[in-house]
Amino acid sequence: MSRGPGRLQRRILAALAGGLLDAPTLTLHAGASVGSTRRALRSLQAHGQVACLGYGARGKRWGLPEDVAAARQTWAQVWNEDRQGVTAQVMGRRFASSFRRLLLEAL
Repeated sequence: MSRGPGRLQRRILAALAGGLLDAPTLTLHAGASVGSTRRALRSLQAHGQVACLGYGARGKRWGLPEDVAAARQTWAQVWNEDRQGVTAQVMGRRFASSFRRLLLEAL
């Protein structure tokens, strides 16, 4: 029988209420180890309480589902699939991947 989210999960949810964050930053806010924070994030994701936007410079970017949905809409407006394809053709796939990570950090 589940008693609800634990202390670490509640701290993570409180930190994510302020916006999108990566796991190392969430670790600092929650006061736990990186491994514990990642396990808590996976559990919260399985219950639909958090969502992953993608990989940024410091790993996965996490947020509340509504914040992630809004960031994805902004991302689609700024750098749609056609522009992604052109960037990959002109600059190369590796640059396009790095640019994607940079864009995720900016959101």
